[in-house]
Amino acid sequence: MASNTHTTRRAFGCVLEKKDKNGRTIGWMAQYADPKKKRHKVYRQFPTAALAREWLEGEELLVRAYKRGTADWTHPRERDARERARGVLFMDWADEWMDKWGRFKPKSAREPLAPATLRRKRLLLHRVKQVFGMRALEEIGVADVNRWLDTCGLDATPKREAYIMLRAIMRCAVQPPDGRPALLDRSPCMAPIPRRVLSDKSLMVEVSAADAARIKSFMPAYTAVSVNVLLAFGLRIGELCALRVDDFDFDRMVVHIRHSIRRGPDDTGELRLAELKTVGSMDALPIPPQLVPVLREHIDRFTDAPRPGAMLLRPAKSRVMSDRTLRTQLEKAAVKAGRPDVTPHAFRATAISRIIHEGGEIKDAQLFARHTDPLVTVRFYERTRGEQTRRELSELAYGSMFTAPRSRLELEHEYERAQRELARWADRCRSLHTLLEQDTPGGVSANG
Repeated sequence: MASNTHTTRRAFGCVLEKKDKNGRTIGWMAQYADPKKKRHKVYRQFPTAALAREWLEGEELLVRAYKRGTADWTHPRERDARERARGVLFMDWADEWMDKWGRFKPKSAREPLAPATLRRKRLLLHRVKQVFGMRALEEIGVADVNRWLDTCGLDATPKREAYIMLRAIMRCAVQPPDGRPALLDRSPCMAPIPRRVLSDKSLMVEVSAADAARIKSFMPAYTAVSVNVLLAFGLRIGELCALRVDDFDFDRMVVHIRHSIRRGPDDTGELRLAELKTVGSMDALPIPPQLVPVLREHIDRFTDAPRPGAMLLRPAKSRVMSDRTLRTQLEKAAVKAGRPDVTPHAFRATAISRIIHEGGEIKDAQLFARHTDPLVTVRFYERTRGEQTRRELSELAYGSMFTAPRSRLELEHEYERAQRELARWADRCRSLHTLLEQDTPGGVSANG
């Protein structure tokens, strides 16, 4: 049977005449050996032999430059895709990035971000698109990004988060996760990520018993119990708003932490019970006996109990208490009580720090706080211990120079405190000595 191709050999590659079953020429295919993959060919079809030969001549120059080591060689298919990508607008690529990768948790198997987190991320993306949206990706340079960082007008934390997102968008343009050819040769995001600023959670504000009582006195009656519950269990505000009366087991003297609160898709709609921040946050916490009468009085006066599913905090116009409303109530009460620095998180911080002040170790604080990451507890522990130590040293330094002689009663109190501190460290030494006496994991005794 007659062949439907006719080959014209050249020093570099060849041109094949393609014919149909009737012998009519339908095109010309140029081909040459792939310089990077043995036994692979590179093909391209043309309507005329002249165009095929012209293309081969250009490819020959590229292959020679690659073999001399003066330039890299990429497959024509990849070059074509990159050429098509030229002119892709930032807004189009950013939207595709958000849809395919940005809306999922990092390092997760396609687990979506929480609605509130996703909404905040989309707002930041909108701010970035207002600046770069109508520009082609390859037109955005390092100077453009640096200028935006200097003049964007965002507060420190949103600016940091927006820049981290912009870096991720540009990094994916350089190396698309779906394997397509690169849209950019390099990212214009060369500036370092702005430093993280201290948040209110990092300030280690603590609440005294007198402060707590004053703040509670300025709270609305139906949410005043929040102060007690936050201090007793060290809850996050969303966990408090999600508590139901049924979560309290007064027979076993525990409260079950099962939910937080969340709105619907895109962080819209009514508040509802939702999963906790982390799996490790789910727990059953012991109820302090002193809290029981306070809880029972609140449940009798302000809840729908014994109706199943009755919420501990029952707002007037919705089923679930809004964390924003409760946060506002707590902050206004703190201002009236003369403690404008107290935030809702300060109650959780106080509960955790009391454990540390009373001699608890890192594992005790982590267990109480339900931190899945021990590093979070370690940082908290170091700040609390550091502040306590600095206060003691400050009192010692000042007192040794300016304070009048102490009375016998003051000396007795200080002596008692020192004795308690000594006993605590003695217990610690005994625990360490016991560990030293035990065999090490390698099977070698600590005593030799």
